[in-house]
Amino acid sequence: MQKEKQDRLLYIDNIRLFLIILVILIHISIIYGGEGIYPAKEGATDEISPIILTLFNTICQSFFMGLFFLLSGYFTPWSFDRKGAKKFLRDRLIRLGIPLLVYTTVFKVVIEYLILNFFRNTEITFTEVIAYNLKNPGWFIGPLWFVEALLIFCLVYVLYRISVNKSFNPFNKKFPSNKAIFISILLLAILTFFVRIFFAVGEEIHIFQLAHFVNYIFCFWLGVLAYRRNWLDNLRAKQARTWKIIAVLILIALPFIFVFGNAAESTEKFTGGFTWQSLVYSLWETIACYSIIISLISVFKKRFNSQGNLVAWMAPNFYVVYIIHQLVILPLAIIFQSIFIPSYVKFIFVSILGVALCFAIGGLIRKIKFTRKVLG
Repeated sequence: MQKEKQDRLLYIDNIRLFLIILVILIHISIIYGGEGIYPAKEGATDEISPIILTLFNTICQSFFMGLFFLLSGYFTPWSFDRKGAKKFLRDRLIRLGIPLLVYTTVFKVVIEYLILNFFRNTEITFTEVIAYNLKNPGWFIGPLWFVEALLIFCLVYVLYRISVNKSFNPFNKKFPSNKAIFISILLLAILTFFVRIFFAVGEEIHIFQLAHFVNYIFCFWLGVLAYRRNWLDNLRAKQARTWKIIAVLILIALPFIFVFGNAAESTEKFTGGFTWQSLVYSLWETIACYSIIISLISVFKKRFNSQGNLVAWMAPNFYVVYIIHQLVILPLAIIFQSIFIPSYVKFIFVSILGVALCFAIGGLIRKIKFTRKVLG
């Protein structure tokens, strides 16, 4: 039993490593012309880069943060059971709260200085940026919105565990049937479409894009259920093959949906409002989310359930890399600004260097005394 648990954790660790690399690549792709919200944008120097990078971002956006929330939910009941409510809350506040405070104070100033001077053509000294932030403090946490959302989800989970009998669970230990998954996808897609009538993709309330939160919330809860009912270990190969086929078909359909919906002229009808494009895109995104998640779990469990020396070293650094990656990729992008090559080539070079440096620096940070308590 112990060996089974260890093996299971290895493929989940590898999935998390894969996801954090995607986070870095997505933010770099936005710099060089891909669609998305990011404070630093250089813009594409050619016509093909925005198309390729936008398709890449769209596919990744459909599933990668949902899978992050699912895996976070998966480990939440195990941690709560082991520590109890009080210690669980204290540890969540340390592990999630301290990075939030560091980012919105120290990291924020450095990032604003780099963006203003090198991406928005504003000449301002580092001292002036510090002075401005002291006079006008704000809650800017960039990609750490996920950390804040996860902290909120954990607080809600604690309230749930305190108020509800933990033995209550209407689900059996079999992996959900395809029928149940299809019905869930349909309901989630309709709810996502409804939310996007009022909150389009890209529109933030506080720091959250509510257009994506239907699936984020559901994925976190799925992770909790998956742990309780051992669903990840009970996913059958035949059922996984069905969802792999669906995932491939839904990805092939994406360019045709964009062409048929005149996305080249405007993407606004896809991102929200009471339009057929928004309805179709909400359905596409929801199908893509769960078909890709199921497929990745199956593939990693079967093909990537071990770690060599390099991956074993990289895997524990995924959280610190998530926290610091902007401080690494922004200087790299600045260095490459004066190099006149196609944007997709810059994307490749900055991505390779960015991933390598993020993990190298992250590994050094985790060697500093007391950081392990926060960074794992």
